[in-house]
Amino acid sequence: MKNSKTVVALALTVLMAMVLIVPVMAQTQRFQDVPPNHFAFEAINWVTDPANGAFMWGDASNNFNPNSNMNKFEAAQIFAMAAGFRHLTHTLPPEEQAVFTRSWNQYRPFLEGLSGQFSQWGVGTDREIAFLLYKGILTQSDVQSFVVRVGTTEQRPLLTRQEAIVWTVRLIGRSSQARALTLPQPNPFNDDAQISAAYRRYIYYARNTGIIQGAGGSFDPTGHFTRAGMAVVFFNALAETPEQTPPVQGGATATINGTITAMHHDTQVTITSAAGTENFTFASNAVIMVDNVQRTPSFLQPGMTVTILINAQRQILSLRASTAVADPTPTPTPPPAQTLQTDEGFVEAITLTPATVTIRTQRVNIIGQVINESRVFSIAANAAITRGGTPTYLRYVQPNDIAFFGFAGNIIHELELMERERTVSGVLTESRPADHMGGMPTLLIEVESGISYELRVMPATSFTRGHVHNLNWNDLRIGDSVVAYVEFDRLVSVHATGLRTNTSGRLTQILITERNSQITVALPGGNSDTFIIMPGVFDVYSLRIGMHLEIMLDSREVINITVTSGAQGQNPVILGFIQSIRADGSIVVVEGQGTAQRSHTIQTNTSTTITRGGSTLAFADLRVNMNVHIVLTAPHSNVVQSITVLP
Repeated sequence: MKNSKTVVALALTVLMAMVLIVPVMAQTQRFQDVPPNHFAFEAINWVTDPANGAFMWGDASNNFNPNSNMNKFEAAQIFAMAAGFRHLTHTLPPEEQAVFTRSWNQYRPFLEGLSGQFSQWGVGTDREIAFLLYKGILTQSDVQSFVVRVGTTEQRPLLTRQEAIVWTVRLIGRSSQARALTLPQPNPFNDDAQISAAYRRYIYYARNTGIIQGAGGSFDPTGHFTRAGMAVVFFNALAETPEQTPPVQGGATATINGTITAMHHDTQVTITSAAGTENFTFASNAVIMVDNVQRTPSFLQPGMTVTILINAQRQILSLRASTAVADPTPTPTPPPAQTLQTDEGFVEAITLTPATVTIRTQRVNIIGQVINESRVFSIAANAAITRGGTPTYLRYVQPNDIAFFGFAGNIIHELELMERERTVSGVLTESRPADHMGGMPTLLIEVESGISYELRVMPATSFTRGHVHNLNWNDLRIGDSVVAYVEFDRLVSVHATGLRTNTSGRLTQILITERNSQITVALPGGNSDTFIIMPGVFDVYSLRIGMHLEIMLDSREVINITVTSGAQGQNPVILGFIQSIRADGSIVVVEGQGTAQRSHTIQTNTSTTITRGGSTLAFADLRVNMNVHIVLTAPHSNVVQSITVLP
């Protein structure tokens, strides 16, 4: 920690005795329940700032709830995001995505076992917990205390102060320094005897490095940790990097070239070199470079070629790795002379010697039965194996991968893989209610390549937008930038960001559809833009071509329109239903109701445009009783310029 940070000792409460208090800077008040004079004001602003990762957040009412305690599931979600879990929901290089996949595959059986044991288990946080276990921030013993039984009742214990500090020290990678402390420490806490023996060194390490206040007084190790207290501890631990252990000076060092064989919880690596296969641990100040970019051990994978510098204690002082693996670049062979058959399914098993893959497929037989079938295929010597269009190797094929394959007989020549869990990053172009894809709402996300994915909203799907969490799918806005974590075609979580803006211009086109209507506006600079009007937000029928509008937007959706001037030379509009259709190209439209009902006989011609929901129709597609919005070519004319068929 830098010594320039002012420390203010507050002894009025146990919590104030625990945390390091920081001065309040001139900042904007972000939450209505955290005024500028709040002891944790700067810390709360820091942990909720997107520039710092925004790994804590407020609620939909713009409250931070600083005095609320957290159960361990809630705390795990925050710690996971602080450790980088949130960034794994963005589009990442394959080596970073692999960290998430490995953590989930490794700890999924353990977590599903706890889920089956406790009805109060929060499965919605399992991926975050798996990530924390993989990172070494949590242990399986920690996780087994997330739900406990008292008699026949299940309870979710609240996070204690000593647990929060141990998790934090592990989070910043200082476990080895904490365990190296000698006990007893000078100037102990008054309630030192109440601190768990396994946690005591972590607590004193946090005190010695300024993460918590510890100049005498009590620590209250089993007391509960508030959200404000957690924010201050995060700020003290993460806002400024704790002092590093100086590099080893002198002593014997050695350089080894080899290949990574295995990784062990980001603290130990197995490397095979000319001298054999050995395990090495990382020094606390080890510098790790992957493809010339400084990284953490999480980015290292089996198969990478490495050069390491070790000290006399066999600790790695520096490591340079390349994502290029030892295998030669595969050269796909031409497919056999006969046309390849194609199929798709799920990978069940892989063997490298001999090279085979077992794939489970589904087919429907002649009487409509769904048949699940597992088949073992041999992999052609130079088969084209790709993942997301990028060449890969058979050893990187994983169980539960989605496989699209071309084969002849029982030999696969082309194998395209898609992970069961993956990230989709793009723009939300459409949201549909629960009348598609098995009765589930769906979101349409367009990625940078122009491909759109139709993804299902599940009951457990979590949604966030900006700083606000626990939203519904329809709280997102068309045009939002979204990052979605997807399991097959099902949405696990979606994070959206949008921006409120204002624009103005002349209305040039109106498209009315069942779900969301569109307006096109000629902007002052000469360009045009199209915006979405969702049902119930604005009466789109009151708009007329040529009107000048002031428009308030949330992403691409209109949230308010002010008409600043009417349409010049406005063409007449008829809103009603078709009563009859005649062979000469004319139709009779009835407008109004009751005694105010009027009939209009209007004529179409080759210039008349007819649309419905964005699709162009022909005159022959019109039907009696259709609701229509009709624009005539001129005042006092009965010739139709456009017909829009309404829902």
